[in-house]
Amino acid sequence: MAAYFRLEVPRRSDRNGGNKAEVDRSALLLHGARLWCDEHPLEVGGDGYLIGHLFERGATSRVLDLCEAAAEKILASGGRSLATDYWGGYVAILARPDGHIAVFRDPSGLLPVYYREDDRCLIVSSDAAELGRRGGVDYPAMLRFLASAGAPSRETCLEDVRLLLPGEGLIVAGGSHQLESWWSPWDWTQVRHRSYAAAAKELRAVALDCIGSWTSCFDSILVGVSGGLDSSIVARAAAHRAVALHCLTMVEDDAIGDERRYASILTTALGIPLLEAHYNLSAVDIGRAVAPHHPWPHAPFYMQAIEAVHDGLCREQKIDAFFSGNGGDNIFCSIRSAAPFVDRFMAQGPRHGLFDTLRDLSDLTGASGTTILRHAWNRYRDAARPPSLHRDYSGLSAAAIAELEHSPPSHPWMQAPEGTLPGKAAHVRLLARAQRSIELYPRRTHPEHVPPLLSQPIVETCLSIPTWQWVAGGRDRSVARAAFRSVVPAELLRRTSKGGPGGFMHRIYQANAERAGDLLRNGLLARAGLLDLSILEAASRPTAQGFEKAQRVLELCAAESWARWWSDAARS
Repeated sequence: MAAYFRLEVPRRSDRNGGNKAEVDRSALLLHGARLWCDEHPLEVGGDGYLIGHLFERGATSRVLDLCEAAAEKILASGGRSLATDYWGGYVAILARPDGHIAVFRDPSGLLPVYYREDDRCLIVSSDAAELGRRGGVDYPAMLRFLASAGAPSRETCLEDVRLLLPGEGLIVAGGSHQLESWWSPWDWTQVRHRSYAAAAKELRAVALDCIGSWTSCFDSILVGVSGGLDSSIVARAAAHRAVALHCLTMVEDDAIGDERRYASILTTALGIPLLEAHYNLSAVDIGRAVAPHHPWPHAPFYMQAIEAVHDGLCREQKIDAFFSGNGGDNIFCSIRSAAPFVDRFMAQGPRHGLFDTLRDLSDLTGASGTTILRHAWNRYRDAARPPSLHRDYSGLSAAAIAELEHSPPSHPWMQAPEGTLPGKAAHVRLLARAQRSIELYPRRTHPEHVPPLLSQPIVETCLSIPTWQWVAGGRDRSVARAAFRSVVPAELLRRTSKGGPGGFMHRIYQANAERAGDLLRNGLLARAGLLDLSILEAASRPTAQGFEKAQRVLELCAAESWARWWSDAARS
């Protein structure tokens, strides 16, 4: 429904043909390129378009109506002033004087941008499902995805479909294209020397402004709440400007999966009722792709139960946006390692405050000071080495694992520039991982999903805060807790853990164990040589390791169902 677009830039030899441009009068024309949008985009001085939501920076952000002066400034900078003077969830498509077309994805990444090139043209779209081909599953990419443990990548699991990263410009010229970085998280990792209280005050102001600005764009908002820190911040900040705000908590009837007590503390403070919905096993079909519009099979099966609830609420409440606290752990630097101690030592030397951080980490992790110092020394010694990325090889065949040895990281945020503090490198890698939680449902048929904590000004503010301040007082996400001390109920600010759908996922496996085995034994992934099917036997054991293997089996089933959807011409 919101911010869908498709851009076709023909090869130079095709630009004067004009046949398709003349026939399809629904397209907007831009220097030989054709653009389709579900909503009329903002025009940029006759030489470009902006699709999505754009806000002008200031003490109080405001929705931008592009005046002539603003358009001239954007065009004069080649579009780069968008990254410094504005923020939002948008893509900019600009025609340059040299005839090139520039496509810029905003630094928050809240509007996805995928592209594919063929002999006729380069196609750019917010919908990866438009660019994939039936039968076009990229199994080597699928293998790298399954082993990546959620690490991001430019590549997708659809042949020839690539992702434009947040803050990147795709410059298209004739039959070729190149990538330019217009914004990078590394530019914000030089920690600023300000007090803990000042950092909390700045974060509060920026977060309230960003969340409030997003709230002003919609009439009826549904927020998923658990009574955890991140979703509580989003709901509390949105409540000040929301026309209609609804809070939903999903319930699984076990001690971990029932968050109603904490969620109700939040909604009582907001003065609105709490909507409750139980996870329904009948809504889950492990043979059905969870999110076939995604270019990776990363959506878990419990999302089918959530989608069924969302669809019902959309009919009842006329919801036009889903808000969530997704990405909060990542951008609020929820790390439990010795990195903050190493960062403080490298930035400030052996001052008294260094031992405050040692105590904070001991309180946070439960580890002894000696243990933390040992890990800190190893981290300091290895600071200049490339990161050792976590891999998950469970359920993958020996031949497939051997292929992975030649697969380096393909995302520039996973490799820090020289001189970056180790904790800040970890913070940026957390941010990169958060990008996969942005898209929920197809934009042409569902309300859009907004995770406002990933807004560019919030990201930049958080990246500039030292990692040792994020663990101050022995609490994770400490600066965020301090920032919202008088806004979020105190009992929620004190929470250090929360539940999740793990119990429901276990129920899904127990109800589908036999079918899961059939799905994988007779499936496309096994035929492609990716799987070690002995994991099925390990998943049936009633142990903690067996439970872990069962969750992995469901991940493999989700990948199998996704691959079958893309390989079935009738369903695709």
